Amino acid sequence: MKILNWHRFVFRMLKRILKPYLVKKLNYSFEEVKPKHKPYIILANHNTDYDPFLVGLAFPDQMYYVASEHIFRWGFISKLINFLVAPIPRVKAITEIQTAINILKRLRAGANVCMFAEGNRSFSGETGEVHPATGKLIKKSGVSLITFRLDGGYFTSPRWSKTLRKGKMKGRMIKEYSPEEIKSMTVDEVFSAIKKDLYVDAYEEQEKNPVEYKGYKLAENLETALYLCPKCDNTATLKSEGDRLFCACGLDLKYDTYGYLSSNDDEEPPFKTVLEWCRFQDTWLKQEIEKIKSLPPDELIYSDEGQTLWEANRGKNKLIAKGTLLCYNNRIVFVSEDNHKYIYKFNDLSDLNIIGQMDIAFATNDRQAYEIKSSYPRSALKYRELFKYLKTHNS
Repeated sequence: MKILNWHRFVFRMLKRILKPYLVKKLNYSFEEVKPKHKPYIILANHNTDYDPFLVGLAFPDQMYYVASEHIFRWGFISKLINFLVAPIPRVKAITEIQTAINILKRLRAGANVCMFAEGNRSFSGETGEVHPATGKLIKKSGVSLITFRLDGGYFTSPRWSKTLRKGKMKGRMIKEYSPEEIKSMTVDEVFSAIKKDLYVDAYEEQEKNPVEYKGYKLAENLETALYLCPKCDNTATLKSEGDRLFCACGLDLKYDTYGYLSSNDDEEPPFKTVLEWCRFQDTWLKQEIEKIKSLPPDELIYSDEGQTLWEANRGKNKLIAKGTLLCYNNRIVFVSEDNHKYIYKFNDLSDLNIIGQMDIAFATNDRQAYEIKSSYPRSALKYRELFKYLKTHNS
């Protein structure tokens, strides 16, 4: 109880300190939430690194956040975060039962919990997939559910972006579901309600009410999200500089302060939004997956040089090797500078995901986690999506 009281005190102090800073920096406005039932679980959509603070500003009560496990590998900073707010760790590349246990434990102690339902920030501006197990967790908790939506976050801080832009951000409660309501709903109904409440299409909102998001180097690192050139059909050939996205084939585009793409020459842009482009990549992969699956096992699909392979352990990361990442239709291979090969077969991996902008996180079936980092902007998305479709196809 003393620990809970300490965290409630810290929450109040952080709100007082951070509110004026974040409201000004992000041009953030919010509707204050007055929960009718306590404790409660908050589920929110996720687009910026500031989201935990932005959600917290709208609520009167302290909450524990479910956070990616990688923030516990920052040494002294991790210890400070844990001392101040004690987040609940979630390992991105592992289905962590312990996370659910810790959430229920906090709720039963009378505390509130905040989760970002997608688990990952969006590369495209559209709310990502919500894990079906979320509905089961809400049902099992026996507490009320509050869905909270953040708008404007994608254009303020695109996941692929190198810089922050200033426009408008808003936060508001969508609905509070009482414990009785949750009890009367099936798991599927709870899951459907969560997806409906938290779904955001950033470009659809921008069409309704255009907002300018001003900043510098607006297109830089966009190739971490857009890996397939629609003009030449090549992957990893797109590059960015300033507000430009271009390819060796001659494609030359501008990303503007409203988040749209236009051409720097007389040609029509293949797509006007990042979302349209991401959907194009997704459709292309769906159409090609049968062909990719039938490729000879030694035919290379993707590769990137200048990579580092890390063993991810609680408390720290351990560097294993520097070298080149190779991807085939049944495995990824990391070739070190001394030509040693680290082979990870897809059938032996429980998941492959992304941390931040371009760190690849994956875990073996025996629960050992790894990360692959890059020394330059490269797409982790192409690896994640290929792994996802190959695993789905084979399941």
